[in-house]
Amino acid sequence: MREDVVDALKKCAEALQYGNPRLANAQMGRALGLAEGETKPATRRLIGYFAQALACRAYGLHPKYFSFPSPACKYWMCNWYGLFSTVGWYISDVVKGKCKVHVIELVKHMDGYKQWASIFYATDDWGDLTHLRLSFLVQEKVEFSKESEQTLILLAEDRHIELEYKIIAVNSFADIDVSLLEMRDGEFVVVNCMFVFSKMLSEALALEKLLQRVRDVMRVDVMIVVEHDANHNQSDFLLRFDESLRYYSSLFGEDYLFCKSEPYFRYQIWNMVACEGSNRVERHQTWAQWKSLLIHYGFSIFNSFIKWENEEYEEWMEDGILSILMGETEKRPVFFVSAWKILTSPSKSSGSNEG
Repeated sequence: MREDVVDALKKCAEALQYGNPRLANAQMGRALGLAEGETKPATRRLIGYFAQALACRAYGLHPKYFSFPSPACKYWMCNWYGLFSTVGWYISDVVKGKCKVHVIELVKHMDGYKQWASIFYATDDWGDLTHLRLSFLVQEKVEFSKESEQTLILLAEDRHIELEYKIIAVNSFADIDVSLLEMRDGEFVVVNCMFVFSKMLSEALALEKLLQRVRDVMRVDVMIVVEHDANHNQSDFLLRFDESLRYYSSLFGEDYLFCKSEPYFRYQIWNMVACEGSNRVERHQTWAQWKSLLIHYGFSIFNSFIKWENEEYEEWMEDGILSILMGETEKRPVFFVSAWKILTSPSKSSGSNEG
């Protein structure tokens, strides 16, 4: 996105923030006029999404007027194969040498069967694994396709893995009934959380309750966390707007891979720009912020030494996490994949260690 367009959108946001609707309208017109000069259709659409979000903010419209498109998984799953392959490599690495593994999936928008079919496609080597149990904890209505289920079964058979799975509906991830998971002795337990934590930050103590349950009740060996790497949880609207402009410009740049997922990103932009308070559910944080929070709640980084190449985007591993980089002129982290274990010393989970 060109700097003159960024300038116009930022001035429009500033005018709204300081109660000058006439100037906001003028800057909106300027931004949309300049958008016509953008050569890439994806960038032009992105400018339109920010303009629509600013208009919604100006008129006080909230998420009920532009709810997440349905079915959500139709958009979520598109073009995410590379990310699933990364998660698959992480999981296969942390379960090396284990015969029986129980993976607990916290499902927000994804077809869990399709996600795991993608993971199996990407990962052939599962070492000594002979039995895999998948528990899909579903908080919202998500369509799990029969076709994906059959694909998942066949892929497990090809890898000589005995597969067991079930879907468990929950009211909230913060109040999971652990008895429904039927925890068994001798199983290596992995919790996989893809883009779940950031959406819990708008609910008071919800994430803290989940982390305490994972740490103290669920007997988890490793927790996989995948999140956006961006500072979109600032209370200052103008700072949040500026960061979101630059973040999504990187996603919609020259190496744009997620065109079919645009309804998902459009919803995020509308939500974080137009909404405040509990209506703002898209609360992405940076890797440094997540690291500090997870250490505070008694987790430490599970160092993985995976070496692989992904043809879809650039990856960079440092500090125990894998960053996925995108951008047109300058690469920046947009997502991260990390693995965590529970600290053995209870004193570390008291919150005194800020990391």
